[in-house]
Amino acid sequence: MERPTGKQILILNLVNNIPLAVLMSTVAPLLAGQKIEIGSWLLNVGIAFVLACLINIIFPIPKWSISIPKKFGLNPKSLAGRIIANMVIALLFVLIIGLILTYVNVPIIPVFIFAFLDTALPIYIACVVVALITTTIAEKLAFGDMKH
Repeated sequence: MERPTGKQILILNLVNNIPLAVLMSTVAPLLAGQKIEIGSWLLNVGIAFVLACLINIIFPIPKWSISIPKKFGLNPKSLAGRIIANMVIALLFVLIIGLILTYVNVPIIPVFIFAFLDTALPIYIACVVVALITTTIAEKLAFGDMKH
């Protein structure tokens, strides 16, 4: 796997991280029965986007998207391979971003942990599904084919 160019990295981050940030910032308050206020929603989207970009910088997500399915004997570009990879990767994103966003919105220890646990599973499932869609689109836009 060749190292992606700056433009490809930008495309991958924008196409994957914006929907993830919007999803997490929208679904969590709705699941908690709260109304969405535009100011705090925009702040949450911004925080989630920055955190998602940092996660992509800190962790070797592209390598994981290939190595995780291979550990299960799956082709990383097959639907099964993408599902397995996204299940593991989405867990990391939901744990880090979800915990931080929950603490920002419910800054009371240990209450924020229970608030996070109340919303984590549905957000995780939604993130896996959205990541399956956005990753495919991002790769197509960034690399022009699905062979990368």
